[in-house]
Order: sequence, then structure tokens, then C-alpha cells
Amino acid sequence: MNQWDLFIESPQVTNHMKINIATKQFKLPNEDSYLLFREFMQILDNIILDAQTLQYKPRALIASVMYLILGKNYMEFSLEQILEEFPFTSNYLISNKIKFNLVFSSFLSFCFGYEIFELLPTIQYVALFFGLNIINNLPIAVKLNKENVLEVRIKFFFNRAIFFIFNKSHFEEFLAFQTHNKCNIENIKKRRKI
Repeated sequence: MNQWDLFIESPQVTNHMKINIATKQFKLPNEDSYLLFREFMQILDNIILDAQTLQYKPRALIASVMYLILGKNYMEFSLEQILEEFPFTSNYLISNKIKFNLVFSSFLSFCFGYEIFELLPTIQYVALFFGLNIINNLPIAVKLNKENVLEVRIKFFFNRAIFFIFNKSHFEEFLAFQTHNKCNIENIKKRRKI
């Protein structure tokens, strides 16, 4: 995630890519970054629970989760497409309509040493886990230590309150304390039945 945040701030990326990439970073102390980070970590936690994950390289798993989360958040493809199409086709990787592929291909070769097509089997596997209900509750560690929280904001998504903490000097530490998603085990059981 740090590598992505650094990569998209480089001048060659911001000057030559045709999508608005500056707004999609994982570790900025703002709401959008927090939601990206939480989604990434919960999906990755869910993937790790499945024994079939051992067939894939850890770096390929991370890059594949990142590709799907960022592509979805750039609105290059939808959650429905990830769940229904991505596990069974490679059209999204060869489509010239998906501008994000150009950006992510550059990132992959620069930071991971992969070509985007090498991720196909891993992306197809990882896509199966995107049906997880993502939770964005305030971590327990923060609830217990309210005096160190400089700013707490509440925002409503789908009639649910989501809390955001912004303390730039401690944001990285805050990200380390995240709530467990109780849906993980149920999601694995459901996936295994399919």
C-alpha cells in the first residue's frame, strides 16, 4: 500500500495517465483512504482463512486484491462484475476501455516485477472473496483510549454510522488497530458450498 501511494505521486504517473489517480491512496489520514485500507485488510484477512490460498504467491495475492479494490474504486468495473465475471474470464485484463490497466501495469512492473497477465489466475481466485460485507466500526483500542483521539467524525453509509479518526501523526498507528470482521468465517463457509 505504501508503494502504491508513492507510485501514484510520481510525476510521470500524474502527468501521463488519463484517470484521476491522486484521490485513491491507502494511507492518507482521510475518509477515502481509511475505507480503502479497511476493505483491503478485511478481504486479505478473509482470503488467508481459506486453505486454497496456499496455492498462490503472497505477493500475487496482495497485488490482485489491490488491483480489484482500486479498479472498483476508480469505477473501471463494478462489484457485480468482480463477483460474476472476473472469476471466469480475462476480458477485463485485455480491454482497452479500462484505463486503469495501464496505470496498474506500470505499478506492477515497477514495484512487483510482474506483468498484469501473470496475475490472471490469482485475480480470478481473489475475486471470489469480494462478496464479504465490509465493516468500518471504530477499533476497540480507540474506544478505550478516547483522550488520544484528536478528531472523530461520524459519516453515514447505508444507514450505518461509520467513525473516522484523523490524527496525522498517529494515523499509521491507528491503522494497526482494526476490528475483526465476524463475517469472515461465514463467507468462507458460503464460498465452500458453491
